[in-house]
Amino acid sequence: MHPSHFLIGIDSDGTAFDSMNIKHLDAFIPAALEIWPMDQSTAEAFIRIEKTVNLFSSLRGINRYPGLLEVFDRLKKECPDAAGLPDLTALRAYLAGESRYSPVTLKAWLSAHPSGELEKVLAWSDRADTLFARACDGLQPFPGVRESLAEACKTATVAVVSSAARVGLEKDWAAGGLTPCVDLLMSQDDGSKTAQLQKAMATCHSPVTALMLGDTDSDGQCAHEAGALFYPIMPGDEAASWQRFRKEILPLFLAGKYDAIQEKKYYDQLKAMLG
Repeated sequence: MHPSHFLIGIDSDGTAFDSMNIKHLDAFIPAALEIWPMDQSTAEAFIRIEKTVNLFSSLRGINRYPGLLEVFDRLKKECPDAAGLPDLTALRAYLAGESRYSPVTLKAWLSAHPSGELEKVLAWSDRADTLFARACDGLQPFPGVRESLAEACKTATVAVVSSAARVGLEKDWAAGGLTPCVDLLMSQDDGSKTAQLQKAMATCHSPVTALMLGDTDSDGQCAHEAGALFYPIMPGDEAASWQRFRKEILPLFLAGKYDAIQEKKYYDQLKAMLG
């Protein structure tokens, strides 16, 4: 690791790798339909709502547990008479009582607050991780990611900042040939993305200038909470976003010329896309 005055934090799913769609379409959704069986019309509504919340709204990138609650809350409003939908009172209690959401903290919460329904949430989470790992086997990064990181790590400290599980991140970034360019790899076990960014910034020389790359509005919010700037990797236009980063944004950032005005231009485009 080489401490620098510059830090570049990079989200993984949907930013470095085309795994956001895979995560929901091939893992979270089928796992939920296994754990909570639904009739056809309710299942169709669940799938549509899950995709809207997690892929095509300002909540894109939300942690899996509050995301699951949001989806079921919307589903119950749309299908109030549907049979078999879970009572997620125990999940609400966990989300209200815990500040770090991960399978580790959920298991600890369960040991102190036994709940059959929360056991199902944990089973869903574990099953989704299994399906996701299977679907992402051999996944490669978006075009331009390797070249961008190879250039960035010459001058800046590079940190993976992600709400994903560590084991999956280590596997994906190694398989993608990206780990030689990474100084820090942080996951959901290291706290929120804001906390991760702050930890990464603390490893750098002072004063530190930080830039977060992500594909969600929440990534931008985390960047600002940590005192960093934000550059979005646009969903559906990732290759062009990475090319722009390497050729335009990175040189501006290292020269101290990527500022709030520059950021707003790109951030507004992301917000407009996600509604």
